[in-house]
Amino acid sequence: MIKRSILSLLLFFVIAVVCQTNLSTYSVRISNTGTGGFQVYAGNDSNAVAQASYANEMMTTGWGYISITTNPSFDDTTMAQAAGYIEGYLSQELIWATWSNTYVNEYNSAAVPDNILNFATENMVYIQQQIKANPTDPYWTHIYLVWSQMSSMVDGYNDATTDSSQQLSLMEFMLMNMDADLGDIIPSLNLTVSDFRKERAIMKGHFKKTDHCSGLIKFTDDLQELYTAHTSWSPYYVMVRMFKSYNFKYSTSSKAHVMMFSGYPATLASCDDFYLLDSRLVVTETTNGFINNELYSLITPNSVLSWMRSIVSNRIAKDGLTWCQTFSRENSGTYCNQWMITDYNKFQPGVKLHDGTLYILEQIPGYIEYADVTGVLRTGYWPSFNVPYFENVFNMSGFNDTSSSDYEPWESDPRSQIFRRDANKVQTLQDFQAIMRYNDYQNDPLSQGDAANQISSRYDLNLPTASDYDAFGGIDSKVTSLALLNQLTVLAQSGPTHDQQPPFEWSNGNWSAMYPTIGMPNTWDFGWVQFTDTTFTIPQSSNKNK
Repeated sequence: MIKRSILSLLLFFVIAVVCQTNLSTYSVRISNTGTGGFQVYAGNDSNAVAQASYANEMMTTGWGYISITTNPSFDDTTMAQAAGYIEGYLSQELIWATWSNTYVNEYNSAAVPDNILNFATENMVYIQQQIKANPTDPYWTHIYLVWSQMSSMVDGYNDATTDSSQQLSLMEFMLMNMDADLGDIIPSLNLTVSDFRKERAIMKGHFKKTDHCSGLIKFTDDLQELYTAHTSWSPYYVMVRMFKSYNFKYSTSSKAHVMMFSGYPATLASCDDFYLLDSRLVVTETTNGFINNELYSLITPNSVLSWMRSIVSNRIAKDGLTWCQTFSRENSGTYCNQWMITDYNKFQPGVKLHDGTLYILEQIPGYIEYADVTGVLRTGYWPSFNVPYFENVFNMSGFNDTSSSDYEPWESDPRSQIFRRDANKVQTLQDFQAIMRYNDYQNDPLSQGDAANQISSRYDLNLPTASDYDAFGGIDSKVTSLALLNQLTVLAQSGPTHDQQPPFEWSNGNWSAMYPTIGMPNTWDFGWVQFTDTTFTIPQSSNKNK
């Protein structure tokens, strides 16, 4: 008998009548001008330093796509630089849209505040000092490769830019990469001693902007399949998206060469986060944040920010434990998440889950805790919904303040209850996709009438008089499974959910005036897209905005 997971996967491929994609191939070589730079040219040259496939399908699927493969005949640094250069060069248009949308909506088209620039500068100096001081440490070697890739991306972007007003600096690329970390850095820079007693209502607004996402890992009842998924929540102005596949043939202590992830133009980390690695790890997270404002004083630029630590952990970890150990180094205390590392090496269909299949890690400033929680997963599922699981982290973060009207235990969160009610009904790939896009707030009593209290939130559907009415919510979903991972495949859908709700439209109401954006479609009614490490296919249902 064909197993249910295989049937689900075959069904998806059969019904996914695909459209023609505009995927183009390019190569990059060292410039022959003697300047030490690079040249990008059309075609797939196996002798090049790196090759890339690229497409901008924002208007047809809600995604850009890039796949980069490096040539191991070159040294690691040259590969990193070439990969950064070709990505910056090819995705120049999407990078500009990302920076423009960020600059307009997060900085109000004004100069970036000096305290943010000073923090970023101090952090860059610290990183460079540690790289120089630790030349034989694989951890710092990989930090250097990340730095080299980002620095060269700046060059590629600026070489491709024909409008001098759109030139961007290394600092501006740094700000885009550390955008998620800034959610904790900014309040740490603005707080004074008196500010440590901020009103809860003010902090609740901050949490909405920084603490987001729903995650689910599901072990099916017949023991045949293990699903991992993530739905990212963010302001809608960040919805210029890119799905990326990096196949970097580094020689330095790399357990994973292929890193596939949902991300953004200009960012080297996912920042969602969702990663599928050829080491057979799937890594994702949801953001916890913290309410205890006194923790902000522990945030320092003399550390490695979360976005860099996640990349290095992905590259050099062999399993969930070593991922947690690597990520725990140089804790910045920023972008404080619950990380989930699913190790598909330890999953055998039809057999009980082996210890180490699922590790989780939770971080706050000055403290990290992690553990093997496979025992919980054996009961059917692991849910993640922005509330700390570990008691120490829960209490130290300030979530144990029972005097607050916002106090809610882990098991009482609306999404916790929705997962408890519905997660064990998931048996097929289609079931899994549906639960990650679920929002039936008008009819679901667990939502309490709030469109934000759903797996894929839609704050924009609340009444305009509501305190949490905003162009904010679930902006995508990504799913994989053992059957999909075996083919290095992720299914992803871009934009706010429209399974039970109408599609989001910028022109509906005053959203375009409130949040000026470029590079996006007006209507977000896209379907699922199948991404692999080298290409993607578009189901016919995704082709609505042509």
